[in-house]
Amino acid sequence: MKLTFVGATDEVTGSMTLIQTPSGKVLVDCGMHQGSLESVQKNLDPLPFDPRDIKAIFLTHAHLDHSGSIPHLVKLGFRGSIFCTRATMKLALLIMADSAHIIEETENHPLKNYYGVEEVVKTTSFFVVKEMGSTFSFLDLKVSMLPAGHILGAVSYLFEDEDKKRVVFSGDLGRHDDPLNSPPPPCPKADVVVLESTYGGKLRKGDLQKDLADFLKLVKKESKVGIIASFAVSRAQLLITLIHQYNFEHPEDKVRFVIDGPMMSGANRIYQQFTELTEMAEELRHALGDVEVIDNIREWHSIQKQKGPIVIISSSGMITGGRIWRYLENWQADKNAVLFLPGYQAANTAGRKLSEGAREVKNEEGKIIHWSGSVISSQAFSSHADQDELIEWISELDKSTHIYLNHGDPDAKVALRKKLKSLGFEKCDIAQAEN
Repeated sequence: MKLTFVGATDEVTGSMTLIQTPSGKVLVDCGMHQGSLESVQKNLDPLPFDPRDIKAIFLTHAHLDHSGSIPHLVKLGFRGSIFCTRATMKLALLIMADSAHIIEETENHPLKNYYGVEEVVKTTSFFVVKEMGSTFSFLDLKVSMLPAGHILGAVSYLFEDEDKKRVVFSGDLGRHDDPLNSPPPPCPKADVVVLESTYGGKLRKGDLQKDLADFLKLVKKESKVGIIASFAVSRAQLLITLIHQYNFEHPEDKVRFVIDGPMMSGANRIYQQFTELTEMAEELRHALGDVEVIDNIREWHSIQKQKGPIVIISSSGMITGGRIWRYLENWQADKNAVLFLPGYQAANTAGRKLSEGAREVKNEEGKIIHWSGSVISSQAFSSHADQDELIEWISELDKSTHIYLNHGDPDAKVALRKKLKSLGFEKCDIAQAEN
């Protein structure tokens, strides 16, 4: 097997790796670059392969930075199989359709003509659903799908070729104490491991239940408008469930909360189909069934005039665009408003800048807001494994295993590489894209 790292080599987006064997070429993930305009424009760079030659895409999970460029490959002639779990297929199609609508409907979008709804519809026919934990053959590879935690349906992949060489792709790994998702089992024995490093340089801080409770108490006590910037898939469902629980357990501090976002509502419906695959099946079922949704213009106009206390959950999670922008615009002059950021904020995004103290920010469309309220960030909600958990995941590997670090900011990869080398993993390299 020959590996070529195409994306996620210098940032936490655009995951894509090419595998070449004597029988053909396949991809692990086919993600979209997100964040700053510079990052988004990387999606237009020439690919180091002909999409018509790709026999399959092995999709680790549904997030846009892992699935978002699949319709573009279809537009360029890809006609292979897309392997993933059923939950991942449903979530990925939802996410890709949302992306297509944004591209088509946004004037002067930097990815205009990258793909549209037509390509997403075509993509549907290429999915091949496999069960979590299954092993199957494709070309000259034996492929195993291993639980990864992180979000609903996410997997790691183990590939074994005819020479018995074993290569593992971690995908995005979940944390050990995720309330919603089971933790991933240890990495299986392998000759090569491609390891994500989103939080490779950090240890998770804070307690997500406490951070959320403190935010809700603040909104209630000071009658604030609280806006939560949430990823529509997984993070939103966790927040909805935890706030629903909080309101039930603390009726004296109960806060009205609403959600706004078509993709968030769509993800809720998918999660309701797969609650048994989560760690909070009953709680999730009740919470998603009861949540108040803003789904028409009349309700939006009513919310615009709302005084606190109220909590609004909307996306995008990094404030690059989406419905959340209209809430920030509406309350930008309100010094009593509070913005809660419970997720990773990529470099140069509006979310990252707000978390670092900036108060004038713009989104991918160039719209500007001047935020006058407060900003609260919480690292406790991350669905990614932190440095200790990444190290624990590979702890049973032989020290001769060759580890490649990808899907992380440069500082995170350097920090994780230094730590792994100190633990005896001498063959630890940072994945590099071919020029």
